[in-house]
Amino acid sequence: MPPEDLARWIAKGHDDDGRRLVLLDTRNREEIGHGSFAGALTLPIDNFTDLPAALEPHRDALADATVVGFCTGGIRCEKAVTWMRAEGYAGAVQLEGGILGYFEAVGGFGYEGRCFVFDERVALDPDLRAAADLDAR
Repeated sequence: MPPEDLARWIAKGHDDDGRRLVLLDTRNREEIGHGSFAGALTLPIDNFTDLPAALEPHRDALADATVVGFCTGGIRCEKAVTWMRAEGYAGAVQLEGGILGYFEAVGGFGYEGRCFVFDERVALDPDLRAAADLDAR
């Protein structure tokens, strides 16, 4: 789903069909520690492969929701949502372009903190400024 649609859903508190909205962070604990969407379901995982087992206790609670999986750039959440749909999570969709794509398209609406990135910049704020640059000020 496009970032603009997610921003609209966050503002409304539900999807366009009135279904409850759940934002699912598919990243690991270290990444989540830098920031996430407000109220997102975060799982205590250290490796992406731990996601299925960590998500299982939430299956019933997610049955009636539109679950928007997100990650840094869109790769892991695409894999997670593909797996979720195959496992019966019918309302699972992926945030296109991940958090960074969301920042580029709509800024930081609904997001708290920074987004961890896998390079020397460490993390980016919603204006895509590097944490290392901001912390040096």
